[in-house]
Amino acid sequence: MQSLSILTSAYNAEKYIKAFIKNLSQQTFQDFELCLEHICPTVQETKKIKKSKLDENKLSYVEQNKKISLPAAWNNMIDRSKGKYLCIWNIDDLRTTNSLGLMVKELEDNKNIGFVYGNYFIVDKYKKKKGAYINEEGREEELKTGMILGPFFMFRRSVLESIGKFDEQLISGADYDFAMRLARKFNGKHLNSNLGYYLNTGDGLSTKENSRQEIERTAVELRYGIKVLNENLVDEATITYDLENIITDGKKLNIKSYSFKE
Repeated sequence: MQSLSILTSAYNAEKYIKAFIKNLSQQTFQDFELCLEHICPTVQETKKIKKSKLDENKLSYVEQNKKISLPAAWNNMIDRSKGKYLCIWNIDDLRTTNSLGLMVKELEDNKNIGFVYGNYFIVDKYKKKKGAYINEEGREEELKTGMILGPFFMFRRSVLESIGKFDEQLISGADYDFAMRLARKFNGKHLNSNLGYYLNTGDGLSTKENSRQEIERTAVELRYGIKVLNENLVDEATITYDLENIITDGKKLNIKSYSFKE
């Protein structure tokens, strides 16, 4: 059994598959399984995956012929994963070759932490290696209020017993919501190393006024008692989302059962 499970969702991802698999093969740490949820796969995408000759002993591959949300895909992969550590790897992000190894080592060496995260570049073009460098060192207290974890973090499977999985009500805000539960229940460790390159082309939800992302951010702020950045979105967030319950696999987890709020 591999010690690490990588959770990757692929949708409209033909141009990323080859480089993603190459990047995966370049990792210095190879004791992992890849859980790949392929949503609405095209013929060309399927051909590229088969041609890649991924090690079947390290691959858990499922095709979804209807579109599902990203948090639903993450939860599906969590359910069938086996590793004692888990991390999300967006198929359009690239990692430094020691990224996985650094994080696994930190979790192995420090049994008192539940998660680990580090630095990264935000790039506006795929495969670009220059951009805004994000270093969250010294901002540990803000882990409980902001998305300080970033896109490259790893956590122990055991934390799920205390905080649950991803809230499938949320789309763009599911990772932020999960991060709030994770940071409020467990200690984490920041690695002062570059872990990868996060692709943000600027044409996503975050660029649109009153976008879903902004409304979901407001919902998370209200849920955990965080200062609301946009009061104008409070009513919409309250009406649209069930703030008292995390919904996964069609089931409700009442957050009052846990001491998430500050």
